[in-house]
Amino acid sequence: MSEKENAPKTGLDKIIAYLNEILEINHPIAIAKIVEDTGFSWSFIKKSLTKIKDEYDGFHFEKSGSTWIIWKDRDHLIKKLDKTCSRFLD
Repeated sequence: MSEKENAPKTGLDKIIAYLNEILEINHPIAIAKIVEDTGFSWSFIKKSLTKIKDEYDGFHFEKSGSTWIIWKDRDHLIKKLDKTCSRFLD
């Protein structure tokens, strides 16, 4: 195994892994479900999801009524690239 594979994962890495491995495509869930599944605090998850939304494509995060929901529209989130058309995707 490489050093990167042996390195401890950050909370953000664990949330991204959760989204890639657990979250179904086009199946919205509430932040409360991620809190329940991961054990992270609601505020940490919301802060992390905001960062993910800014840095990754294929991920949606918005408020619906009084609940924050998330969903993905592809199998895996992909990091936004600075010098490509992906930066213009909404």
